[in-house]
Amino acid sequence: MTQSSDASFKSTADLPDSVGQPLGALLLSLADNKRLLGIRYADWILGAPTVEAGIACSAMAQDEWGHARIFYSMLKDFGYDPAALEHERPASEYHNSEILDADVSSWPELLALNFLWDTAISVQVEMLVDSRFEPIHYKVRKLLDEERFHFDHAHGWISRMMATEDARAALRDALGAAWNACLCWFGPENDDVVGALSDAGVVSGGSETARSRWLERVGRFASELDLAEGSEGAWTSAREVDWSDWSRERRRRTEGGPDEDSLARARGDRNRSLLMD
Repeated sequence: MTQSSDASFKSTADLPDSVGQPLGALLLSLADNKRLLGIRYADWILGAPTVEAGIACSAMAQDEWGHARIFYSMLKDFGYDPAALEHERPASEYHNSEILDADVSSWPELLALNFLWDTAISVQVEMLVDSRFEPIHYKVRKLLDEERFHFDHAHGWISRMMATEDARAALRDALGAAWNACLCWFGPENDDVVGALSDAGVVSGGSETARSRWLERVGRFASELDLAEGSEGAWTSAREVDWSDWSRERRRRTEGGPDEDSLARARGDRNRSLLMD
């Protein structure tokens, strides 16, 4: 089917061959990251510093699980079996970031996921809002409305913790540990896979555009923790990006995957007999 340069893709059948596979891989990565991030939020429902923060973790967990189900369900049209994706894969086939592989051991580490990683995922979803692939842009607007609360929650807590030196030091360590994975998430400059999606109008910009947008969101606080430098609207990373062992296909470091307990929870192993769909 021939498409004009600005025509919409109404289904996967309309997508060029060079676009379908990378778009499916992006949706799978979004789904896996949201599923695992929801688990990390859920772990802090009872362990958060305040009752209000625990309630917020519950709400954010439910948001992420709901979003993951949306992305998993979309993958049927890309040749995947959504049920197998959700409930049958080994850890090596997950496309989540390495920073979600294991339990979060402290509140500052959870805030690093909340502020840096959740925002990185949201930026990538934002790049789909004006997508020429219609089944996506009709779905992501509601997702982003829910995600705004996640950023506000992280922003409030980080502002609060920056007021004391001990808490600031803990944040510096936690955000620093997650920093490189977030920078890599968007892909290297001139990545041909991301470029194909951008050229086709499926995402609204390449890797550097997305990374710059993310830095605009997190740059002010990150600069106070020696992770970013510059000024409003022109933040850059204060650390060089380390691409060693990075997998373009899995959008993470090549080795590893969710640990055994996290994998069982992500797949729903303990309740497998109750699965209805």
